[in-house]
Amino acid sequence: MTDRRDSYYLKAKRENFRSRAVYKLKEIEDKFRIVRDGDFVLEVGASPGGWTQYLTSIEGVRVVSVDIAPHDPVENSVSIRRDIFSADIFELISEAAGLIGGGKFNAVLSDAMSNTSGNHSRDHASSYLICDRVMTISMEFLSPGGNVLVKHFQGDMTKDLIDKWSPKFRGHKVTTPKASRSGSREIYIIFFNLMSKPL
Repeated sequence: MTDRRDSYYLKAKRENFRSRAVYKLKEIEDKFRIVRDGDFVLEVGASPGGWTQYLTSIEGVRVVSVDIAPHDPVENSVSIRRDIFSADIFELISEAAGLIGGGKFNAVLSDAMSNTSGNHSRDHASSYLICDRVMTISMEFLSPGGNVLVKHFQGDMTKDLIDKWSPKFRGHKVTTPKASRSGSREIYIIFFNLMSKPL
């Protein structure tokens, strides 16, 4: 019998998406409407480009994508190959935004995750640091009213992550898409509507 992972993989192949992860984003987007027509989006952890494909299929959406790994270009997007912890990442994002006529972003989406080690505490700590970095970048580039989505490997610091960043937004949700692998500890945290004057 074909398991759920295979069904999403095969579906992605049939529909010409680069990864099965696109169905996680599609489910989240259908439910929460993080990205709207015409939005300017910063995407972190973009390779191989499935999320970028989906985002740019939304009417008028332009994307700046960031990943340490390379991926083939996607129309209506500009990609940056760089570690988000690099000292020059803020400058590179600003330059890339200018290339496609953008200023502040309407949404920041991250599917970034380090390679798992099998050690839960280590993987959770790594995920916390990545999410915290994405949120720091978001504070620099997200426009008031904008939304942030981060993938997170949950653990004992998950509450600390949410408590640190949620006061800057008007709301937040935690969700696990059906397309997530069975038994995975990954969740997606959505921060809605950045306040004009963060606390």
